[in-house]
Amino acid sequence: MDEKIKSMVDKISWLGHASFKITAGKTIYIDPWKLPDGMGGDGDIVLVTHDHYDHCSPKDVEQALAPSGKLVVAECCRAMLPKADMYILPYMKFTVSDIEIYATAAYNINKKYHLHEYGHLGFIITLDGITIYNTGDTDAFAHMADLTCDIVILPVSGTYVMDPSEAVDACNMLSPKVAIPMHWGDPDVVGTLADAERFAKIAPCETVILKPVR
Repeated sequence: MDEKIKSMVDKISWLGHASFKITAGKTIYIDPWKLPDGMGGDGDIVLVTHDHYDHCSPKDVEQALAPSGKLVVAECCRAMLPKADMYILPYMKFTVSDIEIYATAAYNINKKYHLHEYGHLGFIITLDGITIYNTGDTDAFAHMADLTCDIVILPVSGTYVMDPSEAVDACNMLSPKVAIPMHWGDPDVVGTLADAERFAKIAPCETVILKPVR
């Protein structure tokens, strides 16, 4: 693995399921959920991909945010998070706290849990010249062939999102240097370590299975 990419992977903490914390100059939380006591209060930016309970948790968002932190959420989260700093729709490019972010769509192709018209998001974040794409809850979709990233964080559990083989399809379109599987490991939601390991065996790129920090 390229040393610069490895350094960035080391700054990504998996908080379980689909919740992440990135510490690279700024501290960024994505979909904070079930944060342990004592974590949080340092989020310069908190991003929320969509309004499902295991991604949009007002309690955890409040816990994650720093006093001067910025809350950036999908438009569909407006009712649950009425005090956000920004409401985002798919295909918007924006800068928050000097960090460049592109909001992609996130939707199902052959399921009905995350329809395109719901406005669910993924985020491509540029940090120190490295692009990190958290796909959100999604299937592999054709527009991914138009996107590029160095590190992709993508679901592998199936049922509501991509399964391991479909996640491989996404990686084939995105051509990342590294993939990090998510949407597994929480007893209240579908997805197991076996799903992450199956993906790692068949992925077309290097894969890092993170241990949860909870």
